[in-house]
Amino acid sequence: MAASQTEMWTAQSGCYESVTEFYANTDVFLTGGTGFLGKVLIEKLLRSCPDIGHIFVLMRNKRGKSIETRVSELVSCPLFDRLREENKSALSKVIPVFGDITQLRLGMYDEDIQRLSNVSVAFHLAASVRFDDPLRDAIKTNICSTQELFEILRTTATKIRAVVHVSTAYSNPENLHVEEKLYPPKYDWKKLVQAVDRYEPETLDALMEKLSQNSPNTYTYTKGLAEQVCNDYSDELPLAIVRPSVVLFTIQEPMSGWVDNFNGPTGMLVSAGIGITRTAYLRPRNRINIIPVDVVVKTILLAAWKRGTIERTCGPNHLPIYNSAVTYEQSLEYQEMLDRGKEYLYAVPFSRMLWVPRGYPTDWKALYYFKLIFTMLLPSFLLDLLIRMFGHKPFLMKLQSRIYGSEVSLRYFVRHEWEFDTKQTDNLIDLLDEKDRSTFGWYMPRNLTGKYLENAYITIRRYLMKDPDETIPYAKRKLARMILVDRIIQIIAGCLTLVAICRSMFAGSL
Repeated sequence: MAASQTEMWTAQSGCYESVTEFYANTDVFLTGGTGFLGKVLIEKLLRSCPDIGHIFVLMRNKRGKSIETRVSELVSCPLFDRLREENKSALSKVIPVFGDITQLRLGMYDEDIQRLSNVSVAFHLAASVRFDDPLRDAIKTNICSTQELFEILRTTATKIRAVVHVSTAYSNPENLHVEEKLYPPKYDWKKLVQAVDRYEPETLDALMEKLSQNSPNTYTYTKGLAEQVCNDYSDELPLAIVRPSVVLFTIQEPMSGWVDNFNGPTGMLVSAGIGITRTAYLRPRNRINIIPVDVVVKTILLAAWKRGTIERTCGPNHLPIYNSAVTYEQSLEYQEMLDRGKEYLYAVPFSRMLWVPRGYPTDWKALYYFKLIFTMLLPSFLLDLLIRMFGHKPFLMKLQSRIYGSEVSLRYFVRHEWEFDTKQTDNLIDLLDEKDRSTFGWYMPRNLTGKYLENAYITIRRYLMKDPDETIPYAKRKLARMILVDRIIQIIAGCLTLVAICRSMFAGSL
């Protein structure tokens, strides 16, 4: 099928423009380049498209660091190790551009905007991924930034061949079966943008439930409306939308298991691994749709390639949409993911664990709060008191508060399941010739437990927890001691409970 589709398109167009040829001598503009997905996208472009022009990355000064310092730190992370070995000079193609996605014209200087006149491909990845953002902030970050980018490209980038907007597979979460199509808008995004400057943030938040038609949070609501911005500009720009599900560790490129943040399941594994998370309120048999970040990156690159080659003659209002997700059968049960994670936590424990990794999720709310109070909050409170007595700054209760806030914000998603159509996404691979397929294609195993999670855990330990492999023997000895102490405490607690029961029984019989 793959060969026949490629041959059919080649025959119709007269030639096949490969993916590497499409990006050769091409300037690219990128928002969100310092994020998890953006870093992997930059690395893949530089490594697999060696003849690419410049990659302009929008970023702002942060925590006292200039954009030049930040881009230097970006390309110095372990993700780029392979590229440094194979083609170190390619790193100089990454050009930082000062800006702020929450500002008019993206906060860019006029001279920087003019530098985009030769840009042929643009990727809009920047977004706020916090589910509890005030509505005003979410509008500015997710909707206004999309409009501002499109206005700049429409008026400046006269050579533009493709613009890919990265949305989310949960942009319309009320639909548990998500098709690769645009869904009706929940509100007029233009009126919402106007309301940002007219109303106080508190007023907007108060109107959230009415405006959003009961969307679970401001993130999914504004990401859904950002897709409507794409639709309105599709008659002026060659647009495509990619909707990833839960984006996690790399499965293959440039290394397996790489991740650089504690979001979602990663944070759950880490907090369980150091022994401070003992329970979670979720349905253990529900499934989470995890998609490796390098697969999402390839989907984004191919979506731009197809829009700029095969679909270059499509008329106005053409807006292809790609769901980057796995099938329901490939998605993971939470219980299975946690069980496998627990195996790895015991096999290669963290050296800085505070207690034995243990605990179980529950769907019973009363039991969840009982375990939350007595196995997480109370021990953390007592340990913080002890830490303060020794003259150090307590941190456990603050950490527990953050973990609980994250758990609450994710509750809607862990208590629902979705199925995603991916026919158009899967078709992208079928359009490639053999050489491109080996570089930009992907293979997803039937099950993502096994090596995928195992490799991710090792990488989390090394790069997120800053726990070198040399500490593994020490961590195993520490875990063994903790298990012994934990069992002794359990035995003592059991004996005291038994004594108390016996005393009450005998006291009642006297």
